[in-house]
Parts: sequence; C-alpha cells; structure tokens
Amino acid sequence: MNILRMMLCALALATAGGSAPAQNERTATAAPAAALAPADARRADLAVFREQFMGGERSYTPATRAEAEARLARLEAQCASVSQPYFELELARIAALADNGHTHYTTRLIAQKYNRVPVRLIVFGEDFYVARASTANADLLGVRLVGIDDKPVAVLRAAARELYGGVNAFRDRAAYHLLEGPELLHALGLTTSPDAATYRFETGSGQAIERRLAGEPTSAERPAATPQQIFLPQAPGEAWQAALTPERAPWSLQDGAEPFRWRAAPELDAIVLQMRQNSSKDGYSIEAALDQFRTAIREAHKRNIVLDMRWNGGGDLSTSRDFMQALPTLAPGRIFVLTSPITFSAAISSIGYVKQAAPDRVTIVGEMVGDRLVFFAEGGPVQLPNAAGAVSRATERHDYANGCRAFSDCHVEVVRHPIAVASFAPDIAAPWTIEAWLAGRDPGMEAVAAALQEAPPKVREALPDH
Repeated sequence: MNILRMMLCALALATAGGSAPAQNERTATAAPAAALAPADARRADLAVFREQFMGGERSYTPATRAEAEARLARLEAQCASVSQPYFELELARIAALADNGHTHYTTRLIAQKYNRVPVRLIVFGEDFYVARASTANADLLGVRLVGIDDKPVAVLRAAARELYGGVNAFRDRAAYHLLEGPELLHALGLTTSPDAATYRFETGSGQAIERRLAGEPTSAERPAATPQQIFLPQAPGEAWQAALTPERAPWSLQDGAEPFRWRAAPELDAIVLQMRQNSSKDGYSIEAALDQFRTAIREAHKRNIVLDMRWNGGGDLSTSRDFMQALPTLAPGRIFVLTSPITFSAAISSIGYVKQAAPDRVTIVGEMVGDRLVFFAEGGPVQLPNAAGAVSRATERHDYANGCRAFSDCHVEVVRHPIAVASFAPDIAAPWTIEAWLAGRDPGMEAVAAALQEAPPKVREALPDH
C-alpha cells in the first residue's frame, strides 16, 4: 500500500463517519467497533481485489474503470468506519460497474454469511414472488413482493441490480441475495433494522399483506436454492412449504438432480432433449449424455427436436459444440430451442452453434438469454483472503455477432470455431409466469405445440441417414 492510501485509512480511523459517499451512493451504515472486521484484513482484501481482479479484468470500459478505481479509493478511505456487510456489498457494486455477466463478486457467498428471512423468492419478469416459506409463513406462498419497510420493490430491484453485472434479467436472478437479507438491506440504508424488516406483499386478488420477518442466523440447516433450483418443485416438509409441489410440476421441472434428460413427444412428432449444464460434473458425463441423445433421436424417428436450455447456466462450450453443429442433420423437421435468462455462458454458445448451423430451421422459444451477443468470460475467480466471497474475473472476449473477426482478444475456442448470429432474442416469446408456474404449465412447450399447428417452413422431407 502506498503512503497516500495509508494516510487515507489513518484519517478514516480518526473520524467517526469516514468519507462522505458520492451523490449516487447510498450512505454506508456504520457498525459498532466490535462488529467491524480489522482494518488490516480489509486492506489485504482491497490489495488482492485491486491487483488480481482489477489488474486482470478486461470488460471495463475506460469510463467504468475510472469510476471503479474512484469507488475503490473511497472505500479504502472508509476501511475502518463502515460495516462489514457494506464493505463487501460495495466491492460487489464496484465489480458490477463492468456491466458484464461473468464479472461479479459472488453475492451468494455474502448472503450465506448473514441473516436471512424465512421466505425464498422467485422472479418472473421484473416481479418477485414467494416460492418457498417456513411453515409459519406458508400463507405467503405465491404472493408478490411489493416493498420492504418503506421502500417499494422498484427501489429494491434497482439496488440489487447494482450488485451484479450483465443484462437486467440476469441481474434479477441474483436479487434474492439482497432482498432476503435484513443485514444486507440495512447495510445499504434500505431498511431500519439489521435484525428484521416489514415485508409487504400483494395476493393475486389484490389483497395486501404485511409481515414483520426476522432474519435467521446462518447455519448449515438454513434452506438455500440457486435461481435454477428455486424453479423446481419441492415436497412439503415439516419446517418449510413450497408453492410448487412435485405432483403438479411439468416434465421440464421434474427430476431436478438429473442434468441430462430426454423424452419422446409423439403429440409434437418430436423428441425433447433437456440440458441443465454444459459440462461433466457431480458424476454425470456430458459426453455419455450426448451419445444417449444421438441414439434416442436415431431410434425415435421423430420429425422435430426440442432442445430445452432454460436452466443451463453454462460450463464448457467445447464439450457440446460438435453435437450442436450437427443437431439439425439428425432430424428432418424443425429445431426448437427453449431459452430463459438463466441460459448463460457456454449454454449461449451452444445455442449459437445450433442457430448458425440451420438458421432457417431453428426457432428460439421462451425468453431472452442471460447475456449479450458480445461479452467477456474465462479468467476464473479471485478469492479474497478475509472477506466472504470471491470475485469472478473475465479476461477473454466472446463475440457472437461477428465471429470475433474484428477483435484480437477473443477466447481461442471461438476464434477456431466462430459464431456469428443476428440475435438470441426469442422468435416466439413464451415467458414463464407465476400463474403458469403455480398451475404446473410449461409456456415454452405450449408455444412449440402452437407453432407446429401453423404452416411449417420448408424442411427436408426424408429422414437423414444415420
């Protein structure tokens, strides 16, 4: 640390409030001295953040990098006067200035460290609903969040979006980390107490519900769920209840532990393939799964293929590239690809290879994927030595608009096997809604069925040779 930074930190130690935040920042919530992490630990975290994360991150523009550096210096000046939750959340906001989905402080790890109210939220569009709740709060299942304390949900959503990079729909999938945490909300000046908050809800019929919810301390038993997992049904338990139970769930939401699945859909003259990850992990081999898909397609003799990528958060684009490029040759009819804002990273790459291979036959159905046509990835996480989380760093470009022809900093795999498509926007919009989800309906599959009732585009009439 240079002399100027040491002087700034010493000045913060000598003043009760630290530096005043910039106009567009929320006021930091000061914590009692006993609750503060040692300043030395924070300085060590800042040094690693600056050198290993900021030093390697490629997605900042000159303007956003300058703002990030200024915010980092200001946080360093406050290193002994802000609460630990604020310190970590501000690091998340600094990382998020890059506006890149792969560039973020892992807010999930921050949330695990602090208290959490006994409800779990799910997002549809820009609205948040209660997907799971403690038995004592089971009457809240399926209701819409409209505010917390005196803050409307629009203000809370905007605050949560400051913690993550990328498109808004992708940012919203991580918003529950903040919205379910009284300590985190209080640290950003959004609520009046770090221990509890008054959550305001509205039912489908317009009835208002207010509930004072206390934050539960962290523990290994405290329920947690990723954005992918919260969509899945859950059997009722003694302590917790779920809005969607297994007996009502559509096929696409069943067997949540299975990353690779398929079924014949004779009513669509199709085979449905589902990929919830783009790599081999947890004992599941993607290579074996793709071989099973090929065999299933060959033996089913169906005209159409539905590829469900709505819960695929990525992995390794090279593992499925050959399969995706060849997919249109495996059936003579239409290829429907189901997408959502959770569709991310290598899953987007995979869709690019399918769409590029047969643009006239591939129809994207659902919602916009979780990133743009041009983004930065790779790089890996940077673990901070003392704070709760890691910072995900992005060092290589992915250009799916022009096949990386105009850049020299692209990921080697997409240089060797370029992708150039006009858009990943759905050809047929079929978003999940709270009503469809609660009823166990699948809007994406309903849209595919409707599309097949219409006049089909010209496709090959004969099955391919296998």
